Amino acid sequence: MKKIYTTWLLLLIVSMLHAQVQSPEQFLGYKTGSRYTPHFNVVNYCRYLATAAPQMVKVEQYGVTNEGRPLLLVFVASPENSARLEAIRLNNLRLAGATNDKAAPDEKAPVIVWLSYNVHGNETSSSEAAMLTLYELANPANNKTKEYLKNTVVVVDPCMNPDGRDRYVNWFNSVVGKQANPQPFTREHVEPWPGGRPNHYYFDLNRDWAWQTQVESQQRMARYNQWLPQVHVDFHEQGFNEPYYLLRQQNPFTK
Repeated sequence: MKKIYTTWLLLLIVSMLHAQVQSPEQFLGYKTGSRYTPHFNVVNYCRYLATAAPQMVKVEQYGVTNEGRPLLLVFVASPENSARLEAIRLNNLRLAGATNDKAAPDEKAPVIVWLSYNVHGNETSSSEAAMLTLYELANPANNKTKEYLKNTVVVVDPCMNPDGRDRYVNWFNSVVGKQANPQPFTREHVEPWPGGRPNHYYFDLNRDWAWQTQVESQQRMARYNQWLPQVHVDFHEQGFNEPYYLLRQQNPFTK
């Protein structure tokens, strides 16, 4: 009887822990997409997930912007894979022929998928989508993502251009009315120069993947090259009245 009681108690504790993983709406206090989230709260939600689901979610700050905002990577994996992230990373480098050791790579190791959001600061639905994606990956009730994470490590950069994003978000929140106006000529749809697209120095970071002249790109690529993901997805949006879309990129340096 005591053994049965202990088992049920453990199951109850696990269930309570799972119930504590909040959605972005629960954490932020408003429906995702109903308003723009300042960058500091995107960061807060990512760090919250790492606290609420530490067996699956890990947050790493890989740098800072010119205006001092943190640049984050969020790693999501099954508990088994999360516990051996460094071994998975090193094995992935062996698969890419990017190490000097003689160890044989495991070709059945998890795939590395890297998701990049909001390289253009005024394409702001990206970071909102990043929070929803992270939640569904960590959501204990989502059986589809549990199955997906059995053989996949997901690396999420929730906002590649925090300075540009906050420039746009702060402007938009200062001019939008209580009810959003869909008319394209209204003030909330006429962003003043220089807009939120570029970073602090008005540089388009989407053009900086190759040249890496900006601190955001330099810090990001240093970490990216330590992982060499098999799949990279770069999320964009076309505009306030256009479909959301994404770009899929395959890393040519991995097998």
